[in-house]
Amino acid sequence: MFKSERDHRDAGTWDPSRQTVTSTICPYCGVGCNLELHVQDNEIVKVTSPFDHEITRGNLCIKGRFGWRYVQNRPPAVQGDGQARR
Repeated sequence: MFKSERDHRDAGTWDPSRQTVTSTICPYCGVGCNLELHVQDNEIVKVTSPFDHEITRGNLCIKGRFGWRYVQNRPPAVQGDGQARR
C-alpha cells in the first residue's frame, strides 16, 4: 500500500469513487512503461501499471513506482526577480 493511500485511509479521506485514473507513459527511461495515475482532489494518490501491459505486467521499477512524488511536491519555480512563476 502506498504511504499516500495509508495516510488518506487513516484520515478517513480515501474515496476511490472520487478518484480519476489517467493513463500516461513513464518519462524516466526509454522502456515505455504505462502508468496509471490515481488522482483524488487534484492530488496523485498512487501509481499503478496495467496487468495486461506486455512489458510491465502490472509491475513498475523504483522510478516509475515512486517518481510521481517529485511531480506532486515540486516547489514553485522562481524568476530572477525572486517572484514565483505560475
